[in-house]
Amino acid sequence: MKTSLSLREAWSSYYRKDFFRLLVIFIVTSIASYFIFRSFVTSEQVEEILKQIGDMFESRGLTFDTSAFDTMVALFINNTRVTLLAFLFGLVPLFLPYIFVVVNAAIIGLVAMIVDFSGESVVKVIALGILPHGITEISAILLGAAMGLSLNRHIWKKMRGEETDVTFKALFFAGVKTFLLIAVPLLAISAVIEAYVTPLLLQ
Repeated sequence: MKTSLSLREAWSSYYRKDFFRLLVIFIVTSIASYFIFRSFVTSEQVEEILKQIGDMFESRGLTFDTSAFDTMVALFINNTRVTLLAFLFGLVPLFLPYIFVVVNAAIIGLVAMIVDFSGESVVKVIALGILPHGITEISAILLGAAMGLSLNRHIWKKMRGEETDVTFKALFFAGVKTFLLIAVPLLAISAVIEAYVTPLLLQ
């Protein structure tokens, strides 16, 4: 039984399959949620949704007059919290990391629906407003969820009395190292892009 894992071993043996499975779920959920929202949400409801989104951003210190630096910090803190929770909720044997992926994917679908209602090009907004920072941000969140699922799977095996090929301690600390050395830098990059580059691309 392995008592330690390198980042490479953790990725190839415990995270990779879940990461790509979650990526498929993310893409499918994003597309499906767009069509669902587009079919059932009215223009009046869109206005209410925009108000709620504005209130949510304001509660996190993000307003139209927020500086790019403050926006970057707020985005980094929020996304780091989401990714960390996706990992740590793996300690609860209920496969909760899937929820983080589905919710974030549904938000993308919601944003696409709002853009469509406003008459803007959905493809343009996704290509210029989401993908530049989304590639690193979504990758980090999916990685956090994959790390959480690896803990879930280990705990379930232990509960069923099955043998595992790695200790829980090794798997947990591999997740901590992956979070600090891989996910956090990815989230820092995405925050910089979203705060400084995305507004320029959307002008």
